[in-house]
Amino acid sequence: MLHFLSRLSDIATSLKWDSREMDFEEVYDAQTRERLQREFSRLKDVAYLDHTGATLYPEGLVEAISSDLRINLYGNPHALNSSSRLSSDVVEQTRERVLSFFGTSSLKYDVIFTSGATQALAIVANCFSWRDGQAYAYFAESHTSVVGVRQVAAQRGAKIIPITQEKIESIFNENSPIGAVGGLFAFPGQCNFSGAKYPLEWVEKIRQRGDWSVLLDAASLAATSRLDLSSISPDFVCISFYKIFGLPTGLGALLVRLGAEERLEKNYFGGGTVLMALASGKLRHESRPVLHERFEDGTINFLDIVQLGQAFKYFANLIPGGMSSVEEHTFQLARYLFLSLRDLKHFNDKPLAVIYQDNNFKSKTQQGPIVNFNLKRANETFIGFSEVLHLCNLFNVHVRTGCFCNPGACQRHLKMTVDELEQQFEAGHVCGDAIDLLGGRPTGSVRASVGYCSTKEDMDALVGLVKKCFLETTPSKDRSDLRLENLETNASKEPRLSRLFLYPVKSCGAQEVQSWPLDHKGLVGDRGWMVATDASTPLTQKTCPRMCLIKPTLDLENNVLHLSFPGMSDVSISILNDRSSNDSSSSKICGVVVQMVDCGDQVAEWLSLALEISGLRLLQQWSDDLRKQKKGNANLSLSNQSQFLLVGLSSLASLEKQVAESAAEDECCEGENLLQRFRCNMIVTGWPAFEEKMLRVIKIGGVLLKSDGPCTRCQMVCIDQRKGDKTVEPLRTIAAAGQGKMQFGIYYSQFRSMRDNQNIFVGSPVKKIEVD
Repeated sequence: MLHFLSRLSDIATSLKWDSREMDFEEVYDAQTRERLQREFSRLKDVAYLDHTGATLYPEGLVEAISSDLRINLYGNPHALNSSSRLSSDVVEQTRERVLSFFGTSSLKYDVIFTSGATQALAIVANCFSWRDGQAYAYFAESHTSVVGVRQVAAQRGAKIIPITQEKIESIFNENSPIGAVGGLFAFPGQCNFSGAKYPLEWVEKIRQRGDWSVLLDAASLAATSRLDLSSISPDFVCISFYKIFGLPTGLGALLVRLGAEERLEKNYFGGGTVLMALASGKLRHESRPVLHERFEDGTINFLDIVQLGQAFKYFANLIPGGMSSVEEHTFQLARYLFLSLRDLKHFNDKPLAVIYQDNNFKSKTQQGPIVNFNLKRANETFIGFSEVLHLCNLFNVHVRTGCFCNPGACQRHLKMTVDELEQQFEAGHVCGDAIDLLGGRPTGSVRASVGYCSTKEDMDALVGLVKKCFLETTPSKDRSDLRLENLETNASKEPRLSRLFLYPVKSCGAQEVQSWPLDHKGLVGDRGWMVATDASTPLTQKTCPRMCLIKPTLDLENNVLHLSFPGMSDVSISILNDRSSNDSSSSKICGVVVQMVDCGDQVAEWLSLALEISGLRLLQQWSDDLRKQKKGNANLSLSNQSQFLLVGLSSLASLEKQVAESAAEDECCEGENLLQRFRCNMIVTGWPAFEEKMLRVIKIGGVLLKSDGPCTRCQMVCIDQRKGDKTVEPLRTIAAAGQGKMQFGIYYSQFRSMRDNQNIFVGSPVKKIEVD
């Protein structure tokens, strides 16, 4: 059996990065590093660099939690039986552990458990009592959840004062723009965009300006730095525990300084928060006197609190020196990454990376473990973050892209005006989408964030990838000649359909045919089946490149689907699945629920053996499932966006020429190899290169097709469909030629409903149809 290696060990040799001259000194001792390696065996050949989004939990912690839950009986803490008392005791012990972890005690703070940092902020937003003329002032480079407090504040009559980076120091002066009116001032301990740390002395400084309460967003800071509340006393502190320990993901806390609760007025009351309540007659209730008991509505997430208690215990022994060591370790790694990226320069001495930071990583007191950047080509045009992300995903380097729910920091660092941001929105760009460049300017960036379990090898993997995929070491031909207007070549008088492919099993190999029937979803059986994980989610080549080695053959005459895989016997299943006699299920394809039929245990075991993944199932779409396009009205099989994908052979030839100029010697990306990577249904000869982009309606034989627009490519085109190997090309060339738009091939759907069993034939003429 073939054994595919989709991993960073490939990068270690092919993406060589000589880091010997970089200044780096290990913080953890050898014993700690060895233990962390054992705890994170699942990170073998993975560089995980999204710890600010979610850090990772050690395997031993999962075992400790599992053992605890197996041994102990935890009941609802609102009851009075023995199991509930055990839960109550653990909850209160953990509450004290939280305070101790942050250098304080119940004599100074109370802990309100929440679902996360955002709910902690929402509690303050909804319950804070603004006095006449007071304000909500917030540092503009805060998380969206901090900015969002302003909506409630404005409704309550508070003045809204966003404070920019340029004005932040001025608020502590005599002529402060916020004045002495008082209210609520909010700021983050650490910027989740750039990693910049802000002086915690601001807490006391702002109080000196008047009747101000201070809200500290410590979610990002506390993840890798020691937060000592014995030296500062913010009124409210929001915390997210999974950012510190990796789990539990449904638990956070609002720490409230004793005395500050006087500014919180809670109206709603839920179960467990009252001493008594009358349901009718008098509308009376009496709230509980203890702060956290008044604010923790309903049954608290006591099993997650059990997990949190175990996390505190486990981490106390995991890393000598605790959070102080974590802070030094993560800073040194981030500084090393910063210096490594900063020093990468193209052949013309132009820097490859634009790094968004304010302090040159001089000190851990000023900078946290986040390196935020964009990349530029040698001609100083930006490389879109989506292009970077696709190649990172290809080589198992996990980063995050976008603006990271911090619009203020994103705006300043990317030098965007308010008008420009609104124009981007009107142009269709929204938070979290993949639109990375508008007018050649970035809409977001790439964030690499370091955690307690990160290693120098993780940093080297990212730098090596960036160097291999994007660093230009010699002048190269301007790839702009790949654009449509410059490629009016290879045209003939009679365009024809030259090749026809279907892909019976989504993300598996192609079946080439000379003719094939159509139905209301496209080619009969094309993407009619999919391989699903034990969670019923689709398995694709993005996570399992070996799928390309599975070769399906759909036999419509005998109603059988055959599957083959190197080194294994073939397996065959009937395509006439009766959902009344088979297990039915559902799955989501591009966010749409699709009704499926399970194809049985035999083929499931065959797939699990071939792909070396347990629990796989083969699912077939119901024949009458009416999944529709998101944009358009065509019926779809399990394909992502359209019924057909069409590519002109001249377009492939032009791309092949461009790729040949930049591909490495060990990257075979030409001819049939290149064609198969695009997984198209139709190849047309006789058109000029990229003519397909200009045609709204075409007719192939007797079949009318309408264009659904260009296909945006992802890292799957970098997978050699013959062997499953990963390469940098052709995605790099496509992105460069398209000025960041990674488009190649055109989607088509049937112009109107076709009668079933109408056939399409190789050799059929392809005609342009004029439509009004």
